[in-house]
Amino acid sequence: MKSHCFFALLFIGLTSNIALAAAPDSEPTKAAERIERQLRDVAGWKLHIHPELLEKQPEKTARAIELLNIQLQEIQRVLPPAVVAELQQVPLYFSPEYPNRQPLAEFHPDAGWLRANKRDPAMAKAVEFTNAAIFEREVSRMPNFALHELAHAYHHRVLRLSFANPQVRAAYQKAKASGKYDSVQRRLGNGYPETKERAYAMTNPQEYFAETSEAFFSTNDFFPFTRDELKQYDQEMFSLLRELWKTEANP
Repeated sequence: MKSHCFFALLFIGLTSNIALAAAPDSEPTKAAERIERQLRDVAGWKLHIHPELLEKQPEKTARAIELLNIQLQEIQRVLPPAVVAELQQVPLYFSPEYPNRQPLAEFHPDAGWLRANKRDPAMAKAVEFTNAAIFEREVSRMPNFALHELAHAYHHRVLRLSFANPQVRAAYQKAKASGKYDSVQRRLGNGYPETKERAYAMTNPQEYFAETSEAFFSTNDFFPFTRDELKQYDQEMFSLLRELWKTEANP
């Protein structure tokens, strides 16, 4: 996962949004309160919406659902049908922002991190969005961040050995050693000029897979932005993505 709040990033830097682990609070962990969420079908995915969002920010939440639907419809168009069917098994959650946490989207691989952070363990193996209020602004720089998070889910659920998949790890290490991602263009959207930064893909193998998958199927906010650019810039990962996603995309 990728951090989805640009203004917060000015101060705290990029952090991975896969909720893999976190140190528990100093006080004993309390069980998260179970919330009765509204369930909606969005492009074949089950979206669980926290009632607070519908009560306190109904217009922004409705707009976020519209934009999420656009992202999911793109995923339906560009991914193989069997892969789409697999990804539609991944539940989606809209939650309010958490205190002292930046709003973002994140895939939760297991319940342990959720319990340690006093979140509902029912969201394990699901994607949680806490950025409904800024969804439109985020889409300006990351046209399909739902794809990014669902790529994490695919990596975790489908690929051999999950996040320890040796092919992705080997490709990541090779790309990292090459230095080609050490300084690349980044699009901030919302009228901000492009910057040059170390690619978020170099955070770890999981982010490398998700970031390049964004470029392969849609548009990424870090270079390479598109499939054609990815093919030219990182042919090895381009070919690996074709294999792992089981796609017959044009070479």
